[in-house]
Amino acid sequence: MNPEQRNQTSITEFILLGFSTLPELQILLFLLFLMIYIATMSGNILIVLLVVADSHLHTPMYFFLGNLSCLETCYTSTILPSMLAGLLSAPINYSCNDPQLMEMLAFTLSLIFLLVPFLLTLMSYICIIVTILRIPSTTGRKKAFSTCSSHLIVVTMYYGTLLIAYMFPTTNRLRDFKKVLSIFYTVLTPLVNPLIYSLRNKEVKEALRKASRKSMFGQC
Repeated sequence: MNPEQRNQTSITEFILLGFSTLPELQILLFLLFLMIYIATMSGNILIVLLVVADSHLHTPMYFFLGNLSCLETCYTSTILPSMLAGLLSAPINYSCNDPQLMEMLAFTLSLIFLLVPFLLTLMSYICIIVTILRIPSTTGRKKAFSTCSSHLIVVTMYYGTLLIAYMFPTTNRLRDFKKVLSIFYTVLTPLVNPLIYSLRNKEVKEALRKASRKSMFGQC
């Protein structure tokens, strides 16, 4: 073995630090994420129950929204409990034979499963905007744009933070910034989805009022 090979360091493990570099904020972050988890689960489960219980919501659009809420419930239950456990425990140590291969694999998978859906979503919104511009009524265009803009904000927040987190190289300066970005697409997006896509809808609000009245009168 030549001297150059002897001086090389072989990395066989990596450590998931999470937010362990901020020990003074561990409990505060735990309580904050716990409240977000409860609110996210409550909102998404409520949408699923309303879609199932109210016959007026048995349409393809609300079936899609109920399916989205169901997926968000499973997605949140996979990520947030692990995050909460990580806030109360030490950093996790993982073995890795080839870190460079893992980094290249992560980049490739993000390119396939992130960039392609992003482009398809972008094309869909371009078609939606073109269709809205063809609406002859100014009031109709404003109403459509007000609905579309809130959806577009969520989509931009989700894909924008994902693209920055996975497509840009990780440096010492960007490491903490990427941790903050990861909160947006793993924690905040499932939280705001029920508000943006469902609970602002008139028919869902009416179904919620009916369910509340039935619950109150049922208890009486």
